[in-house]
This record gives sequence, C-alpha cells and structure tokens, in this order.
Amino acid sequence: MRGFVALLIVVAITGCTYVNKPLNDDSVPLESRKLNQTRAVGRAAQGQITNSSDGCFVGLAISGGGLRSANFGAACMFQLQRMNLLRKVNYISAVSGGALPAAYYCLYDDTDWNPGNVQRKLTHGFGTDIVLTAVQPWNAAALMFTDWDSTDVLAASLDGVLFRRGGRSLTFADLRDDRPRLLINATDLQSGKGFMFCNESFDELNSDLGKYPIAHAVAASSAVPVVLHPKTLRDFSTSFKQYRHFIDGGVTDNLGVQSLVDVYLAQNGGGPGQAVPYPKGAIIFVIDAGTRYDANLSDKGDIGFWEKIRRSTDLAATALIARANSATLGDLILLHAGKSLTAEDLRAKKQELQEKGFVEIEDQNQRPIQVIHLSLTNVRRLSNVPFPSFSESIDSISTLYNIERKEAHLLYQAAELLIRDGAMGEALESVGKKLNVEP
Repeated sequence: MRGFVALLIVVAITGCTYVNKPLNDDSVPLESRKLNQTRAVGRAAQGQITNSSDGCFVGLAISGGGLRSANFGAACMFQLQRMNLLRKVNYISAVSGGALPAAYYCLYDDTDWNPGNVQRKLTHGFGTDIVLTAVQPWNAAALMFTDWDSTDVLAASLDGVLFRRGGRSLTFADLRDDRPRLLINATDLQSGKGFMFCNESFDELNSDLGKYPIAHAVAASSAVPVVLHPKTLRDFSTSFKQYRHFIDGGVTDNLGVQSLVDVYLAQNGGGPGQAVPYPKGAIIFVIDAGTRYDANLSDKGDIGFWEKIRRSTDLAATALIARANSATLGDLILLHAGKSLTAEDLRAKKQELQEKGFVEIEDQNQRPIQVIHLSLTNVRRLSNVPFPSFSESIDSISTLYNIERKEAHLLYQAAELLIRDGAMGEALESVGKKLNVEP
C-alpha cells in the first residue's frame, strides 16, 4: 500500500501522458529494428506459434463487466482448472474486468493463484480508490490541471493490489512461460477498431512491450467512455510527436472472442492437407458475464442523484455488454463457418449456442471449431439453483469496479452450477477426452 501511495504522489506531481518506452532509437533503419519478443503474441509472428501436443488450438475468452466479470471469470477458471482443462489453454483473450483474473493467472504460479487469495484481491474496492483519490484537494487539482487522470488512478490501484511484486510493477516481460499467452483488448479511439496489447501492435509503435506495466494495459481495456479517461500511448515509430488513445475493449468486442479467432486463423490458415500447428481445429471457451436487468430497482419509488448516476452508468455498460456479446457470437457463427452451411444451418447453429451453451462448426478449411459458452444469463434456465431469486440476485450485480463479497460468492456459485449442469458437464467431458485430459 505504501508503494501505491508513493506512486500516486509522484504521478500527481509530474503528470502522466504515457508510460510506454521506445524499443529502438529513431535513427535505426526500419529493416534493422529489433522486434518485441514477449509472450503476448497476437498473430503468427517471429516464429512464436504456440504448438499443441494434442493438435488443437484452445482459447479462453473472458468478457468485460467490471468486478462482476472479474469474479465470474476467476470462478469459471477455477472450475475449468478443477477439470484439468485450464492447463490446456494456449491463449487467454480478455476485456475490461475480465483482464484482471486473466493477467493475474498469467503472471503468478499456483502459490498465488488460489481461490482464497484471488477472491480477496478481486473484491478490493478499485472504484472506491478512484473516488477517494479524486476528492483529496491536492489530487483534485492535479486531475484538473495536469495529464494525470482517472484511468491513471485506476492503473495505480490495480498495480498496488494485483500487479506488483517485490516493490516493482509487473510488465509484459514478467508473463510466465508455463501459462497461456495473454491478449488484453482495448479500442482505438481514433479508428474505432480493436487493439491488442501484443508484440505486433507494439512493433508498429516501435515501443517496448516488455517494459509496459500490465496494470496500465488492464486500465486501458477498462476505460469506459465518459466514466474514465482514454489511455494514451506514444507512437515512437516516428520522430514527430504522435499519440494513440484507447478506451474500453468492450466497445468493439466485449467477449474477446474475435482476437482468439484472428490468432487461430492466422496460425492455422493452411488449406486441407497442409501442415498447420492445429490440425484438429479449435476449442474456444467463452466466459460471458453479461446479464439482463437490475431487479433491485423494482421496489424503489425514487432514487437519489448519486444513485441515479451510478445506476445509469451501470445500465449503459450492461446494455453495451449485452449487445456486443450477442453480436460477437453471431459473427463467430456467420463469418467463420464452413462454406457448406446454408443460411438455415447458420441460424440453427446460432440458436443451438444460445440454448445449450455449446456448438460445433467448421472453419473455412473444414476443421472443427467447438465453442463453449459459459454465460451468466443461462443461470435462469438451471433447475438446481440454491434459492428462487438466485438469478435475479445475479442480474442485480453491477458492472462497476466495486463489488460486495456476498455478490462475489453468488458468482462463484453460478459458475459451479453452470459447469456442473448435466448438458454442459457432458460437453466439457467430451472436450476433455478430445484434449486427452484425465477426469
């Protein structure tokens, strides 16, 4: 905590436009510049393709949604770990709140990655940290008159609680070799396109990804428009002062699925009969923390000003998440299915995914893609919920960066119920057999 406070003081005094560092001096010829070599590999670059002993690409996508998605994502990850499936994952692609457990898992070993430790850290009041920092007179002045902003405060809080070890901020160079490759997703404010914090993206900026703090990447992915300030990166590919600005990754793909599909297709694009790293196709787990509505408002005749602001912000985020999640899964079916499927087949596949939570399609080269959709909205369909209003209680958990421990407990219960459900359990067992996993 002392490191966190000291960091706030230093940043408040100096301001903070960007924290990324150059990779090559601008005098180095383009053809002679070195490239990034971290474990955040977005495409088939520099020979860093992640081969799989079972011949199958396994991706895990974790949606955005504040600490609701952070805790639900962690809960599902522990359930997949219980089934020996998490260790088979090659890539984790995460957005906003989902990036918290994703990055934490990829940075720490099982000494730190355990339910008790993760539950304590992911119920920390990051939102409260932002508010308490902003109301201090000296900080309020710094926020108003310097480049230091609310997203920098969030990054400092994330750094102090999750991404700091031995007094040092953890960077992309600290990603573990025995964990999946990590992709953190944001949205480019200028182009409106998705942006991955990966080697290739930072190569384009001539910036050193290995020195970039993980907390700042997660904060960029979490920078909800209006609520938080865009995150800035300096473009060192030119001697002219140029910058890139990034907001919440959920604006373009709140599930993080598209990044996984892009990586898979880039690495496995060879036609039938050609040598590829994943000849048996792909398995994609999608952890989706989207919900429908807030049942806690139905018994209130009026709400106060600050409650109105909080609820309106949460509703806007929830609506955005729901639309983005539905569109992304629909695109996954429509854009990457094999050419032999008719429009009726595609509609049936989409319906199957929505109703059952899993589906199998073929890519353009007739290799199977299995999608496992672990969605909070499917909790209402389960028959073994612990109490009648369980699904309404889940729906009422906000997408903000504060969460009550009893709410987090509900999310852990939901993850266990979903994965232990009969049809889903059978689907996961089938996936385990394909990956040669012992039950």
